[in-house]
Amino acid sequence: MKVLYIHQYFKRPEDGGSLRSYHLARELVKSGVDVTMITAHNHSSRRRKIVAGIDVIYLPVKYGNEMNFGKRSRAFIRFMLLAILESTRHRQIDFCYVMTTPLSTGAIALFNKIILRRPYIFEVGDLWPKVPIEMGLIKAKWKQKLLAWFENRFYRNAKGLVGLSEPISNHLHSIAPRIPFQTVFNISDCGGFVPSDKKQVWIEKYQVQNQFVVSYTGTFGLANDLIQLVDFAKEVEGLPIKFMMVGNGAEKEKIRKKVDEIGLQDVQIFDAMDKTQLLEVINVSDAMMVSFAAYDSLHTGSPNKFFDALAAGKLVVANFRGWLGDLIESENCGIVAQSPEEYKQKIKTFIDDDKKLTTFQVNARKLAEHKFELKIQSKIQQDFIAQLFN
Repeated sequence: MKVLYIHQYFKRPEDGGSLRSYHLARELVKSGVDVTMITAHNHSSRRRKIVAGIDVIYLPVKYGNEMNFGKRSRAFIRFMLLAILESTRHRQIDFCYVMTTPLSTGAIALFNKIILRRPYIFEVGDLWPKVPIEMGLIKAKWKQKLLAWFENRFYRNAKGLVGLSEPISNHLHSIAPRIPFQTVFNISDCGGFVPSDKKQVWIEKYQVQNQFVVSYTGTFGLANDLIQLVDFAKEVEGLPIKFMMVGNGAEKEKIRKKVDEIGLQDVQIFDAMDKTQLLEVINVSDAMMVSFAAYDSLHTGSPNKFFDALAAGKLVVANFRGWLGDLIESENCGIVAQSPEEYKQKIKTFIDDDKKLTTFQVNARKLAEHKFELKIQSKIQQDFIAQLFN
């Protein structure tokens, strides 16, 4: 079987970022599937590499988290057009596996079905266009209606639909009730993130001696609303808590400026790190933060940092509810705090009680191993593919 796998943000372990498509595509290769990945990179020309048995085609599309919405939209369209052209170069494809975001990848899928006669599975990680509409990024009614029309077409023409959370899968089914669907959760990399005692060399490197460390590793974007984390840090001044924020994005300088204006001494901000450095930060962390702005559509998502936190055996701190908030509380692996006062009250119990902290951290790792581990989720994906094409 030969699959054309399309994901604009395909990353290798050494690149940092989400490794979902890398892990799932690699497992397909191990099962005997011939996988060609179409993705993008910030170089000026098309390149081709074999990555862990995956034939990866890199298309020249400049993209960065620091881009505004308009520039991002242009990057999405450029990738869409180049990927459509690239897909015509490949022969004897049995089906396409197409990932969002962005929603515009659906046009690549639809082109392959209508013009090249290839069925496709459409995987949805965020509720586009609901997210940018709720956030006020797409205000014109005609644009909202047009994007909703495209969303319907992309889902209803799929051979199968994959959601990264149950709320997303339910949304897909509500729009395309006749199309088979499956939930394939994001991956907890239990091999790449292994719980371990804090190492003194890294405690000294990051100057976190005798501190309860809360880390955030990810995008500094509008959707993440990291001003809330700064507000939390302000509320707990005087407690032995250190905040470490790692990543890049359009809101980063705004966050840094607010930290400086308030004069917070216990917030450290770092640029994006490679995985080796990131593991150092995670090692000295007691808890990891998952942050989203107060939009319901965002709370249906499946953020990578949550699954990394579980695999690393860290207390999870979330500032929103939704399905993840419910899961965190039901599994006793973290806390949900939606105000600085609530945050202070809840986090203090773990600073004061090492035994409780350890229990919640162990629960986090168990949840990763028993529900979100790669072998579990890749089998669900492969069984769904077999159901559709055998």
